[in-house]
Amino acid sequence: MKKIISLLIAIIICLPVFSQETPIDTASTIVVAANQEAELAYNKGIENFGNKNYDEAIANFTEAIGYRPEFTKAYLNRGIAKRELKNYKGAIADFDKTIEFEPTLAAAYFDRANAKLALGNRDAALTDYESAIANGYNEADVFYFCGVIRFQNNEYTQSRDYYTKAIERKPDYADAYNDRGSTYRLLEDYKAAIQDYTAAIKHNPQVAMYYNNRGSAKRKTNDYKGAIEDYTKAIDLKSDYYIAYNNRGTAKYALKDYEGAAKDFEVAIRVKSDYAYSYNNLGSVRIKMKEYKKAIEILDKAIEIDGNYAYAYFNRGEAKEMIRDFSGACADWEKAYQLGFKAAESYVQSCK
Repeated sequence: MKKIISLLIAIIICLPVFSQETPIDTASTIVVAANQEAELAYNKGIENFGNKNYDEAIANFTEAIGYRPEFTKAYLNRGIAKRELKNYKGAIADFDKTIEFEPTLAAAYFDRANAKLALGNRDAALTDYESAIANGYNEADVFYFCGVIRFQNNEYTQSRDYYTKAIERKPDYADAYNDRGSTYRLLEDYKAAIQDYTAAIKHNPQVAMYYNNRGSAKRKTNDYKGAIEDYTKAIDLKSDYYIAYNNRGTAKYALKDYEGAAKDFEVAIRVKSDYAYSYNNLGSVRIKMKEYKKAIEILDKAIEIDGNYAYAYFNRGEAKEMIRDFSGACADWEKAYQLGFKAAESYVQSCK
């Protein structure tokens, strides 16, 4: 029977946290004149928001709206205060009113997009981000967030173009360089990916993920030693970075440093005991080291964690074949093929 070892490598892609929001619109603070109760309440809301008294700010903005039902800025800033309290649905309702009264207010679209994104409504958020751009919102973040959503929708060319616009507006935008690097990597332009990851590191050298991602791009170019250096740097910055341990193990495996690879996979498993990828990879190393029974035990664990892990079934079939358990090997290869691992087909055919 044919023998190959299949190794599934986990590569992390930067999926940023959407924490950078439009601040409250203090520039629209109104100087109160006689008998201007709405403005007085509004200004008090601005003050309370600045002091992070969000509930009080909401009450102030609500009072202002009571005096003036079409007070656009009060709706906008009340929505921002609600967003700070993670009341995203309430925030969206206020941003809806803002847009109803002022349909070209770009900031309202941007803020509504952030609230929708917090609720997981990616496509609706993208529509609002693009409406913000159409109405003149030109900050780097709006292009960056569009890039993130396009990336998550597997629209890599569009994602890359949005990240480029973000970088044009903010040349030191480390996350945008990193994420554009990930789009280049998935577009198989590894040279460009490495350049962008390097730029991200230049602008923020303390982010472990950037080194991990550059290491994975280098691995794609067969620069395994360079990849190991980057994974090691990622681990130096984040000692419990199990994904970097797993990835460094795969680079060592490619260099036939099986002992080193095994140690890295074992550390990854100690850090995250349910990390099926590292169990599969460690099982693959044990096969290379001709420790077939140990490999089967490790691959059993990978399958226990993820019953649909095709690679683990395939590799366990390899180990079983080596201890002459041909029926067990054939059953595992059949399962791997059923789960979509097409390379197992010839093994299944050889069993018949």
